[in-house]
Amino acid sequence: MEVLYFKWECPTNDEKYIIGALCKKDNKYYFKLSKNHVEEAEKNGFSMFTIPFTDFDKIYESDTLFSIFKVRIPNLKTYDEDEMKFLLEDLGLDHFDEMKYLEKTKGKLLTDHFILEKEK
Repeated sequence: MEVLYFKWECPTNDEKYIIGALCKKDNKYYFKLSKNHVEEAEKNGFSMFTIPFTDFDKIYESDTLFSIFKVRIPNLKTYDEDEMKFLLEDLGLDHFDEMKYLEKTKGKLLTDHFILEKEK
């Protein structure tokens, strides 16, 4: 099972707070919120309104990557063969994998304060 921790980086103190865990097993994706960590993040400005998950008791399941994570991956349909080869070489991958891409790039966007990281 592949696991990446979905973290919020506080813009005022640069601390990282685990919001939940994204897992992939047998070609299915799972997400689980971390109530204690979310509560700590909320004390420092995090808002649950910024994510599509709301139920702390639920393990979310999907056959495809959840949209909040999917937007962190480039649209590969726009890549030609050379661009794809360069992307894979740049990431040190022999084939494209969504979870590996998110792990390598941390899924960083300029529009929010979220990242994905493996457990350290």
